[in-house]
Amino acid sequence: MTMELELHGPDPGPELDGLRQALTAAGAARVEQTLLAAPEPEHRAAGLVEVTTLIVGGVGNVVAIVETVRQWLARRHDAAAHRAVASPGEEAVPRVVVTMGEDTLELVHPTDRAQSEAIALFYERHRPGAAGGAGGAADAVGGPRP
Repeated sequence: MTMELELHGPDPGPELDGLRQALTAAGAARVEQTLLAAPEPEHRAAGLVEVTTLIVGGVGNVVAIVETVRQWLARRHDAAAHRAVASPGEEAVPRVVVTMGEDTLELVHPTDRAQSEAIALFYERHRPGAAGGAGGAADAVGGPRP
């Protein structure tokens, strides 16, 4: 299985290598960053939020991969909270949109009850032997699309 991770928020910079290593340790066969062209300066918003996309291939254990991303988000959140002065871009809430086929799940830290329920449903849809394999389509918080 292949999973796409869209990392929204401040530039992950050096933290990105640590995430790649953690995803590989969690069982991903490969982790590749897609390169997108930056918008022209005249089309950039003042508080531009970075979006970095990783393609995670050979995903055997969806839970291990998603939990790795959640731990990474928690570490990022904690590190930002301990910085004395945050830049305007760092004020954006980091989030990760996980996509498998037509199924998506949005992760933020800290997790609230609705997100915890969406994560549990996402895990259920992608457990080995689940009907439909990759599961049905879902909205941004992991619920089924109408």
